[in-house]
Amino acid sequence: MKSKDLKSEYEAKILVIGEDSNLVWNEEVPEYVMFADYYFKPMPQDHGERSRNVESRRLFEHILYLSRNKVKSKEIYFTNLCNEYVTSPPKGKHVLIPEEKAIEGVERIRKILKHNPTITYVFSMSLQTNYWLQKLGLYSSNDETFLHNAQPKRVGLEQFNMFYQPVNPKAFSSIVGNIYDAIGYNTKIVPILSAKDFPLKDRNIDLFQTPYLKIKESLIFNQLVKEI
Repeated sequence: MKSKDLKSEYEAKILVIGEDSNLVWNEEVPEYVMFADYYFKPMPQDHGERSRNVESRRLFEHILYLSRNKVKSKEIYFTNLCNEYVTSPPKGKHVLIPEEKAIEGVERIRKILKHNPTITYVFSMSLQTNYWLQKLGLYSSNDETFLHNAQPKRVGLEQFNMFYQPVNPKAFSSIVGNIYDAIGYNTKIVPILSAKDFPLKDRNIDLFQTPYLKIKESLIFNQLVKEI
């Protein structure tokens, strides 16, 4: 099954490239990426449905927090680097997005940016997503150390694990808090944590609170957004 993008109802100001629930061990693939559509639904009574609603609210709260509520919920476009189901990893592990799927995803993201020139910022979630976006040329941090540390760890000389395990899991902290130019587009790339890691807590407070405040202070929106 393939998840659908949740397109913005109004002109898009922010594109979110997520790391979806189907990128961790999960038998359920959402109809729309990251269950984002549940944000616009009433809180359901069913426990499973309620958990999706809560997940979607955490997702939107994450983006609205970083944008200081300068962008409305219906001006956000949601997609994933990989919207398709890929082979499940062992329980508790992250799916390794194959390079061919990442290439397809980057090409689709380029089309989104081309057809939505009002997008000011791209919020790119998770270490693996940002690794592929840099490796495949959507943006660059001009840091070969990041690409080395974020690349999938090999089992032997050639073979990758059947799940995503970076060479150095700490690589993400070297780019969060920075804002990069998208190559070929008049938009900025903002690496951020996955929605499940918001609000910040425990060790993430020490690692990412200052970078997140830096992001909030750096984002500039030139026009007032439409009221819902």
